[in-house]
Amino acid sequence: MNAACQERVRRATAENSSRRVGLVRVRAVRRSGAAAAAIAAALVALAPARARAQTTISTSPEQAYDLGQIPTARAVGMGGALNALGVSTSALYLNPANMALARVYHIEALGAYSPEAKRQTYGLSVVDSVDNSAHVAGGFGGNWSEIDPSGLHRLWTDLRGALALPLGNNFALGATGRWLRVDQGLAEGPFGKSLASDGTPNGQLVNALTFDAGATATIGDSLRIGVVGHNLVNASPLAPTTGVAGIGFQTPVFSVEADGMLDFTTYSSVEGRVMVGGELFLADRYAIRAGYGYDTGLKISTPSLGFGYIDPTWAVEIAVRHDIVAEHAETLGVVSLRYFYDATGSTTPADEPDTL
Repeated sequence: MNAACQERVRRATAENSSRRVGLVRVRAVRRSGAAAAAIAAALVALAPARARAQTTISTSPEQAYDLGQIPTARAVGMGGALNALGVSTSALYLNPANMALARVYHIEALGAYSPEAKRQTYGLSVVDSVDNSAHVAGGFGGNWSEIDPSGLHRLWTDLRGALALPLGNNFALGATGRWLRVDQGLAEGPFGKSLASDGTPNGQLVNALTFDAGATATIGDSLRIGVVGHNLVNASPLAPTTGVAGIGFQTPVFSVEADGMLDFTTYSSVEGRVMVGGELFLADRYAIRAGYGYDTGLKISTPSLGFGYIDPTWAVEIAVRHDIVAEHAETLGVVSLRYFYDATGSTTPADEPDTL
């Protein structure tokens, strides 16, 4: 074989050899890369599926928790717009200064339920502004709530004690001490419950003392203005610092109120709510309530309705609200039973507009 032929054979062998090596290596890399991508995709797909399995509610936890607020029937029926006119037991959870603006000795038991959030709330409240010579009003409330028991399983206990002092006939100050404990089952990772996948066992999210402070002024016989700050110390997204201002107008037959709230803690920027509500009394016994609220943080619009039968010594009230503009709509229903006791012998319920 001459030199030219030998050179052609050498080049062909070298080219074929490089092709074989190159093809084998490229295929091996591509196959291993495809396998790794497939495994990674499976893990990524599995992880959110597992996380979704831990949340069995059809709404968001933030929406279900609703800032940790306690839903009384009168407040829910009026769209939450009761920070100026809300005396009686609702003042414990909205504006404590209002307790001093009516002569009441009221006891309330409530229950609330949301099918979408799988939320249940049960509570008992007492407010007394009658039996003391200094005209200091006081109250206590205890409530237990739960959402998503089969998934997220958030539980919280809310205990409150409040005092209010009238300064003359047209102004009052109030403060509420609050103990909040929130427990929650943490979501598991894609390989089940373990320290390697979820990192930590179940535990408390919040166990803290905080307080609210409010003031209310009455102008004439019909107009009332209230301001209140909630969770002013030890604030967190589960005990958010909020500021609320409300203005209400009342007559012996009806009352209306508009409130605005700013939330400084829940989100990365300040968000808020706008709330309006009205109440009509018929035959001195029947209360019809309606309200509306818009939350800028959750981007939801929520109308509400409420009804009540108010006797001189007791009342039964119901209210329901339902989101009409929301990515995941939620319904909440509340039933309250109140007992009116007045050692002075008065038999007029304080919730009627002419006695506020």
